Amino acid sequence: MRQHSRRGVLGLAILATTSASAALAAGRTHAFDFEELDPTDTVPRRFSVRRFLELSKAELYKVNLAVKRGRGIIIEGYSRSESREIIRLAAKDPAAARAVLTR
Repeated sequence: MRQHSRRGVLGLAILATTSASAALAAGRTHAFDFEELDPTDTVPRRFSVRRFLELSKAELYKVNLAVKRGRGIIIEGYSRSESREIIRLAAKDPAAARAVLTR
């Protein structure tokens, strides 16, 4: 009878270890599947001149980051490449970008 109970305990220990390992592995794959929101995903693709001039420094940073990551953003009345240059200028020198936009 002792041999039979030892085999049962050993079998249960192996089963518990295997089940725990499988559960941990499943949990890890789900954790890696989670994708964090990119803050540049919330940046609009078009701005009016007035709205662009109202952006805070933090918002300008996000817009500039979106442009650096390849997102096409257009400021009303300007081409995509002109808008990109204005956005880059605004990140470095907001007053200079304001002067360009208010001409």
